Amino acid sequence: MTEALPLLNWQKQAEHFRLQEDRERLLARIATLRPREHKRVLLEARVRELTLRQMALENELYRPEGHRDRPS
Repeated sequence: MTEALPLLNWQKQAEHFRLQEDRERLLARIATLRPREHKRVLLEARVRELTLRQMALENELYRPEGHRDRPS
């Protein structure tokens, strides 16, 4: 059995939820800032980074073992 059971992925699942909470907090802060404010631009970049990390983690957690990227 090469596929981990969902209960055995609790650390990755906890990280996924933490990333989602961080994103939501940043989006709330961004909503209070002016559109071209420097701080807002920095926070938006941080949200994009967190989103990419969260998506990669989702792929690890929920992608079936047999499905891989197309061969190059």
